[in-house]
Amino acid sequence: MANIDFDILSMKIPQPEPECGSLLIAEPLLDDGCFSRSTVCIIDHTTENGSMGLVTNRLSNYMLQDVVDGIETNEEIPVYVGGPVHHDRLYYIHTFGDEIPESVEIVPGLYVGGDFERVKELIAMGAKVKGNMRFFIGYSGWESGQLRGELDRFEWAVGSVNIYDVLNLSENDAWREAVKQLDDRYRVWLNLPKDVELN
Repeated sequence: MANIDFDILSMKIPQPEPECGSLLIAEPLLDDGCFSRSTVCIIDHTTENGSMGLVTNRLSNYMLQDVVDGIETNEEIPVYVGGPVHHDRLYYIHTFGDEIPESVEIVPGLYVGGDFERVKELIAMGAKVKGNMRFFIGYSGWESGQLRGELDRFEWAVGSVNIYDVLNLSENDAWREAVKQLDDRYRVWLNLPKDVELN
């Protein structure tokens, strides 16, 4: 195994307080099955109540038709693992805006939730899901102060959501593109193999 200066790879750059619409980008050595090389879209954040987010790039083994009854489409709609909490619940982000009543805008043009019966109607009507909507089982949650502690340990970098990327990219491709949008100092992350034992 090559000698790697892990201190260099851990970018000790102070991180801003995240907000709704922030993208958390896992540092490359974060050794967690769910969060390893993950990108997490923050969909709710307050200093009093904590944070809630969805891992946007971790594919599950399921299609939407496997987890929800009444989906009328021939399109294969993958489901992602939004995090380690409540795998019995379905979440979704989308670009349909007011076409889905009760949805909440995260950043301009990107929404979370809304009337699921309307979602099923749009799918049955042939609305294009790929690139416009992504479904998740489970979510990621942090109690008040917990995420701040992880940021202060430099486990995450805080970036901004890129709508195209969070709705189209997955796995390592999504993580790499998110890193490229950070400060140039983070480019060293891209040169670290996913499994340093193989280096």
